[in-house]
Amino acid sequence: LDDIVRVSKHASTMPKVKLNIKEGEQYILKDLLYSLMLESHNDVAVAIAEHIGGSVQGFAKMMNDKAKEIGCKNTHFVTPNGLDANGHYSTAVDMSRIASYAIQNEDFIKITNESIWNFSEVNTGRKLAVSNKDRFLYIFDGAIGVKTGFTGKAGYCFVGAVKKNNKTLVSAVLGSGWPPHKNLKWKDTTKLMNYGLDNFENKTIFEGTDNFQSIMVDKGIEKITGTYVEGHLDLLLNKNDKVDYTYDMPEMVKAPIYKGSTVGYINI
Repeated sequence: LDDIVRVSKHASTMPKVKLNIKEGEQYILKDLLYSLMLESHNDVAVAIAEHIGGSVQGFAKMMNDKAKEIGCKNTHFVTPNGLDANGHYSTAVDMSRIASYAIQNEDFIKITNESIWNFSEVNTGRKLAVSNKDRFLYIFDGAIGVKTGFTGKAGYCFVGAVKKNNKTLVSAVLGSGWPPHKNLKWKDTTKLMNYGLDNFENKTIFEGTDNFQSIMVDKGIEKITGTYVEGHLDLLLNKNDKVDYTYDMPEMVKAPIYKGSTVGYINI
């Protein structure tokens, strides 16, 4: 977060919405993240991408690798600022996956929940200020984020997050109206969040056990060994959700077998 980011000519030529950073200027990375997340500045997104990834293409590769790692199956990034481009796409469910991952980071929450951020260019001291464009933070009790978006092809988009009544919910609305219908995304997200809060409850669906089932040991000092299950799983479920368990356990293991060795799985 304390890195110094130098602005390239390419970054400075990005279209609006922009912070109007200039070629050769230097900024602290943390300050640029506020500009990026609070006001969606296109020039700042490219400056950050070039600093982190060496180039826009290098950063896009990092984004795609991370998206794949966290389970996104229908996402491919080309631009770091979300501007329309050939081969640049995602889905509501993948956006929700990314947000669910991101809100586990306390710095991310702190930045995206800030109302106003004042900062300066490192060398000249030129003063700048950004303000949060996420109205959902102020209109929904328990809202903790996350991000607005708009392009001509995607329409108004919003990924929301709420922490309330011991539940954490994430939603994504894409193409939620086109100009001048700026406020549909707030209405749609409010409906989704109220549905989630009203219809889903935290349920413990599995707790670890000290004594599970015995298993045969081939050529062991003991012919049978006990097993135990590690882990505890709570899920937000509605009354119609059905939970299935399948057990992936061999009938016999080969000696030597040591305490703490994994011998099987419960798939939920």
